[in-house]
Amino acid sequence: MPESSVQPGQLCCVTVSKWWYRVIIHRVINDQEVEVFYPDYGNLEIVRKSWLRFLKWCYLKLPAQAIPCSLAWVKPVEGMWSNAATLLFKKLCGSKLLVGIVDEYVNGILHLFLCDTSTEEDIYFHSVLRDGGCAEVCGENIPSQGFRELNPSALYVQPSGKQENA
Repeated sequence: MPESSVQPGQLCCVTVSKWWYRVIIHRVINDQEVEVFYPDYGNLEIVRKSWLRFLKWCYLKLPAQAIPCSLAWVKPVEGMWSNAATLLFKKLCGSKLLVGIVDEYVNGILHLFLCDTSTEEDIYFHSVLRDGGCAEVCGENIPSQGFRELNPSALYVQPSGKQENA
């Protein structure tokens, strides 16, 4: 891709381990690297600019497969999620299968409870965050301050009804 096209928000593709993935350039790191968002998986990764390519038109118009999500019924203790809360959440997720229980889908955000059922007793994420002093159980679903920064899919993925017109 020409340097002039390597800008935040540019939809393109990247090759990683012989596979091609749709990505959106999230930010330019330096003259060699960019941080990209995978709209079909929901994660961020730093890749080399030289790995980027333009995407064929037929793949540009496909809806993203990732869905903006928020943990149901919790809010951070102090307005924004702390590093401790983020690390605890990542530790809970690990590389295991989780059960997601949908509470509601509002304004393009899926609010769900997450549960690890791989142990003798089920582990509900909102309870662990609360018990660890990282969250308050609030009984409502309002994305916290910084939701868009912590959840890049909220920046790039539109609710399904609006996506068809984009």
